[in-house]
This record gives sequence, structure tokens and C-alpha cells, in this order.
Amino acid sequence: MKNLVAIILAAGQGTRMYSGLPKVLHNVAGQPMLDHVLEAVEALEPDKIYVVTGFLGEMVKEHVGKRAICVHQKRRLGTAHAVKQVVPYLKDFKGDVLITVGDAPLIRPATLQELVKRRRAHQVAATVLTTELDNPTGYGRIVRNRDGTVRKIVEEKDTNVYEAAIKEINTGIYVFDCQRLLDALDRVRNNNAQREYYLTDTVEILGKLGYEVEAMVAEDPTETLGVNSRADLARAENLLRRRIAMSVMEHGVTVIDPATTYIDKQVQIGKDTIIHPFTMITGKVDIGEECVIGPHVHIADSKVGAGSHLQFCYVQQAELGSNVTIGPYALVRPGSKIADNTRIGTFVEVTRSKIGEGCDILHLSYIGDAVIGNGVSLGTGTVTVNFDGKNKRRTVIGDNVFLGSNTQLIAPVEVESGVSFAHNAVLSGKVRAGEDPLPNAKKKEKRAKPQRKK
Repeated sequence: MKNLVAIILAAGQGTRMYSGLPKVLHNVAGQPMLDHVLEAVEALEPDKIYVVTGFLGEMVKEHVGKRAICVHQKRRLGTAHAVKQVVPYLKDFKGDVLITVGDAPLIRPATLQELVKRRRAHQVAATVLTTELDNPTGYGRIVRNRDGTVRKIVEEKDTNVYEAAIKEINTGIYVFDCQRLLDALDRVRNNNAQREYYLTDTVEILGKLGYEVEAMVAEDPTETLGVNSRADLARAENLLRRRIAMSVMEHGVTVIDPATTYIDKQVQIGKDTIIHPFTMITGKVDIGEECVIGPHVHIADSKVGAGSHLQFCYVQQAELGSNVTIGPYALVRPGSKIADNTRIGTFVEVTRSKIGEGCDILHLSYIGDAVIGNGVSLGTGTVTVNFDGKNKRRTVIGDNVFLGSNTQLIAPVEVESGVSFAHNAVLSGKVRAGEDPLPNAKKKEKRAKPQRKK
């Protein structure tokens, strides 16, 4: 939107979080709260975005990067004081200023957009986003005039008995005409219970200056939930994950039980995929169409091709092709790439390895630092012995290799295509078809059995 500047207030420590991390960097559905707010604001395409930092401001600034201009609030003297830190950038700006908070991860872009449109259409000095709560404890109350405009916002500690009974509350999200905002900020004083400079006071000040302020009531109260404690964090997590589950179902994905399924915001899932209970899909994950995921699967920062089946397994920072089967009780660790039509079975671990098409590794095996060709079958108990105590060594297996049960691959080892060993082979160096599996092995001496005394 043209002629729009956004300010995100992210200076608070969040004392009720009891954390050494800035409140806005706590994760909700796989990413920091601040990122959710930034994404909502970025969707409006404002001219500039400013983030007001405070507690551990350098950490917040580093996280924000080039997405916004960070302005530091050295002394946290209230929300009006925080907004004042951006005033030097706004003196010549003639447009709208959207002000929101960095701890409201459920806010939707459509709501912010409607708020801006409402102020512009009605040409008021400001529009405040409000909502109604059965229990408004802890929130500033909206006091309206008889014509429905907003007369003032009273913080809870400053309310009288009548104001405390009001259920319409302030969400901390506003759109101001920039020049009207600057006029009001100059008049804000800290004569209140907290001895702070409240941004909410600008509403009453604008009214006394002869300007109108209106309210827009959010249709969904949960959208404006602010996070001030770990309990709030858990509630926001639950609400956002439910929203994500509903969204993927609307796009053709079956989620058997949304209450026991955890899908992060950055996850992409193809249609006709089925997600079974007790599944966690976290980070940046791309799952293809017609997959079956779960039960009891955790996929993190990975890609899963179409038609794949995963159950009782953990896949982390890996890439799986189409029609891949993983599990049960399998672990695919970072740096692994598994091609189409390959099966990774029970109690198999794969790490930093590339496995070709149509391979079977079905039972009790460890595959580490390996490059495996197409059509390879590895028997039960196959182990790549990749660590010599100092260095990780590589195993290379060609196409159409068959290795029987209890095969030990002593890296570095290279197995030629077409090699076949029945079982109990110990392979090292270059292995060609027809060779002794361990040509340099010394034969164990047979010890004589001790004779029993008569």
C-alpha cells in the first residue's frame, strides 16, 4: 500500500516469560513471534517498516536483518516513548502510520489491510483495532462517545469501577494519520499509575484537539492475542497450529486428528496426502502429493517426494525422492539424500549419505558417509564402519550390489557394481566381483580345547 509506514514495537523484555531471550524471539509454530508479525506487515507492502528494539536490541536487530529498519529505545519509558524513537524518520511523511506490537503472532494481513482502508475511507485521525473479551483483565478499556467514536483508552491500573467493567479492549494495533500522530505525541505526559508515556493517551488528546478516532472490532478475538507469559505462548501455539491444520485441509490434505498433529507455518503439503496422529512437521518442509505421513513421525527441514510413506521415524535436513518408504523406527539424519522407490526399514540409521533408486535397506543397519548406487540390497545388520577415531571415511557402493546379513564395510571402501556376497563379509579397500571379501585378513588360530581331568 502506498503512503504507508509501519512501526512494530518490539522493545519489551517480557518479564513474565522469565527468559534471557527477547520476548519477540520466542517461537510460535516454528518461527519467532516477530517473524509472524513482520510477514503480516510485509503483505501490505508499506513504504518502510521500523522495528523499535530495547531488551537485547542487538540480538533482535541481527534477527531482523534487512527486512526492516531497527530503532533502539535506550530507556523503556512506555509505548508512546517507543514510537517517539521513530519520529525523526516521520517528520516529513504525509501518509498513514500503522503501529502494531511484536508479540501478536496471530494477526492476519487482511485485518491490518482493512484497518488502513477504514481510516482512509472515513478520514479520521486514527483507527484503533479493538476486540471484546468476557474477561478483559490486564487490557486497556475502550471508552466510546455516544456517537460510537472512541473518547479514550484507559489502561487497567488507571480505570475506575465503571471503566473496569467495559469488555471492549485495546489490542495495541492502530493506524494514524502521520501528522496527527506527531501532534498528539508531543502532548503525551506520564501522569499515570505506571509513570509511563502511554500511546493510548494519544486517543484522548486527538479528541480534545477536535479530531475523531474510531474503533474497528476484530471479528476473531484470538487474532489479537498478545503473548506475555509462557501460558500465553502455549495458547498462541495451539491456536496457530489449529489455523494451519485447517488451512492445509482446505487445500486437499487429510489431517486425521488436528489436535495431535503439529505443522509449522512454513510447511508445504501436496494434495491427497494423509497426515496421521502424533506427527510433527517442523521448519521448512516440502511434502509432495499422495504421501502417507505417520503415525509418530517427525520431519524437520526436509523434502519428501510424492507417494512416499513414513511411519514411526525421524527425518531431519534430508531429501527423499518419490515413493520412498521410511520406517518404522528409522532415523534419517542431516545431509542424506534418498532417491525414488527406495525402502529404509526397521531400526535403520542413515546419515550424510546418498542412496540411489530402488534400493532396499530394511533391517538393523547403519549407513554413514556413503554413496550407494541404484538397485542395491543390503542385508540385516549391514554397517558402514566410517569412523576410525579421528576421521570420517567414505563408503562407495556401485549399482546392483547385493550384500548379505552382517556385512561390515570398513571405510574407506569401494564396492564395484554387480558384487554379491552372501553374509558375514568384511569389506575394505577396492572390492571386485569374485574376490575374497577380506583378502588381507589373518586366519584366526584354533586353540586346543582344555582336557578335563579324569
